[in-house]
Parts: sequence; C-alpha cells; structure tokens
Amino acid sequence: MNRLLLIFFTLLIFQIYAFAETTDFLADKYLAGRIFDKPETFTEYDFSDIERIPIRLQVITDISTRDGSAQEGQIVNLKARNNVYYNNKLIVKRGEPVTAEIELIVDSGMNGIPYYIYLDDFKFQNLPSSKILASYQKSGCNRTYWVLPLKWALTPLPPTGTLTNFIKGGHSKISVNDIITVYYFPNWK
Repeated sequence: MNRLLLIFFTLLIFQIYAFAETTDFLADKYLAGRIFDKPETFTEYDFSDIERIPIRLQVITDISTRDGSAQEGQIVNLKARNNVYYNNKLIVKRGEPVTAEIELIVDSGMNGIPYYIYLDDFKFQNLPSSKILASYQKSGCNRTYWVLPLKWALTPLPPTGTLTNFIKGGHSKISVNDIITVYYFPNWK
C-alpha cells in the first residue's frame, strides 16, 4: 500500500512539473514592445562615506489621530530644538522652521493593532532635501501583547475568544515633547 501511494505521488509531482508553464504571461502581455532606460549608476561616488549629522526637531502643535488633526498629505510645521554645526559652520539655527508631510496614517485594527502616523519629506530652509535622510513614525498603544494571550485563553469557551477580536489599538499622538531626529549627510551628491 505504501509503495502504491509513493508511486502515485511521484507520478503526480512529475506530471505537475512536466506541464508547468514556463513563461510569464503577464510580463509578456503588459511589457511587450516597451523600451526601458538604463538606470543611472553613480560610479564616482564614495559609498563608504557615512558621515552624518543628527538634527533634532519637535512639532509646534500636537498631532493626533484621536481628534482628527492628522490627515494624510497634511503639512506639519516643526522647529529645530538646538543649533547644529558642521565644520564650525552653523547649518541649522535653533528655532528654525522646518516642514514635513504626513505620508501615511494607518488606522487601528482588530486584536489591539494601534494607529500609526508616518512623517516624511522634511524640508529645511538652508539644506538641500537630497542630503536629508528622514522618516519618522509614531504608533499608539499596542494592545496586541495582552489581547492575543487573552484570546487564546478564552477560546475553549465558544463565543468569548472571538469577542476579543473587537478590541482595537490606541490612537497615535506626536506631541511637542517628542524628539524627532533626522540626519543630514553633507557629502551626498
């Protein structure tokens, strides 16, 4: 009996492999006849140069998902927390206005998954955006760590384990006390 099953599964796998389609019909259909430019390669750039200068920022007013003051695409006003120097030259003055954009807001989900706010596209007055590497995220209270064990503990009692699915995560808030750190790479081109 075991031999018969082994022969059957071997033939089945061979048949699947033999008749498998070896072309990508989506690529053939949608990319046929298109010409793509070769991406630019940076051959003269020294990628081992990782010198960076941290710039600490803070928002001017609180941003929260609870009261609806945060919307995707909204411009956020920030200010520099202290003076930033590079080669004994002041590059960012304390209190200098900076803008950023709320790139994405992720809603809270079932089982305690929290809200998230993502800030990106930081713009300084005197620094080129191409030399700034910045992305900031803030999440709300993550209740997953206690909801999932509770869910599994209540699963033997038929409806109660399922009811924990409706517990949502906390709201996200970026307050004026939060320190947002972005990095300036002076040697980037």
